[in-house]
Amino acid sequence: MDKERPLFEEEMTERSRRSFLILEILRRKGPLSRADISKASGINPVTISHYLDRLIAQNIVYEKEYDTSSGGRPPMLLDINSKAAYSFGIGVNLFSSIGVITDLEGKVVYKYKREKPTRMPNEIIDTVLSIGEELFNFAKGDKEKVRGIGVGIGGVVDNKKGVIRWPQKENGQLFYSYISMPLKGFLEEKFGIPVFIGNDANLACFAEYWLSLDPEVKNVIYMFSGVGCGMMINGELYTGNDGCAGELFINSQPQEEASYLGSYSFFKQWSYDLGLVERTRKVLNKETAESVHNLDDVFSWAGKDAKVKELINEAARALGIKIAMLINIFNPQVVIIGGGLEKGGFDFVESIYKNIKNHAFDEMVNNLKVVPSSLGTEAVALGAANLVVRNIFAYA
Repeated sequence: MDKERPLFEEEMTERSRRSFLILEILRRKGPLSRADISKASGINPVTISHYLDRLIAQNIVYEKEYDTSSGGRPPMLLDINSKAAYSFGIGVNLFSSIGVITDLEGKVVYKYKREKPTRMPNEIIDTVLSIGEELFNFAKGDKEKVRGIGVGIGGVVDNKKGVIRWPQKENGQLFYSYISMPLKGFLEEKFGIPVFIGNDANLACFAEYWLSLDPEVKNVIYMFSGVGCGMMINGELYTGNDGCAGELFINSQPQEEASYLGSYSFFKQWSYDLGLVERTRKVLNKETAESVHNLDDVFSWAGKDAKVKELINEAARALGIKIAMLINIFNPQVVIIGGGLEKGGFDFVESIYKNIKNHAFDEMVNNLKVVPSSLGTEAVALGAANLVVRNIFAYA
């Protein structure tokens, strides 16, 4: 198996698929009896018992307690042994990075935030090593239970080649630099466990799907501001042929391009904050502008300054139009607004939704929900960690 890429359902054997299904049912609905698991999975009771016995022997599932009974012998309820294994998740961005340890139910056991910015490609190695060592130091009594590390990184991540291109700015121009070594192999040699590396928008999308959304939701678009986009399609994380999917713009060109059909500038890379921080500073007086450093500061001015409110509405309109194009192509059930823009709250999300309705086909938005990220800045690290948990389920 190519351990560099996430294990998706179409790549599973029949045995892996059944193990994954049983554990996923228990994760979402447990504790359950064998009969309940059989009914929920559609697998016959004899086969279910065989799988459950094997999972119990591995200590991944345990017999928790007897259910109540109206007569006769009460059935035994089974559940996931959440402490049987742990996973690490690391999310790296330009400004701060987060590491988490999660158990098999996706619950955070430990969280570590590294405030030091990561600006240059080679600093990624230092950031991931620093966080990884901190997580291992915390888990030193349970090191043998750590089954893998997931790493979510901004920029272009080619899983097949193990290549990462990190976004940088020089003289106001954006360009991408290659990281100087194969990060996955380096980390596996350093820590001695499997490592998965993925695009941050994809992993944030997976985290919301895995931890926050109803099981019936299978088609999801996660907007990582207006720059990245993660997608779940029929319950599977879409990463493309080479694992590079996630960038929602055309590659930057040295000059503006246009054709008789119009300008292409709308499809070039936007600032992660949609330019709201810089533009807000310009419309406020000099003394006030110096207090605006991030999106939290911008959105705090929405109810106090009409000009700032208009800037936010304009950003919502642009983002809504871009999302409408994606909705017309993929017809998702849920669109999640994240990458920091969830800090705009209900009013900002509602404004985005209104603009989506104005530009998408009615049939595509009749049953659409647009919601802010429930996981916020932790989404990438949680997605990375729970991708490891998913693999544990499949290989159990």
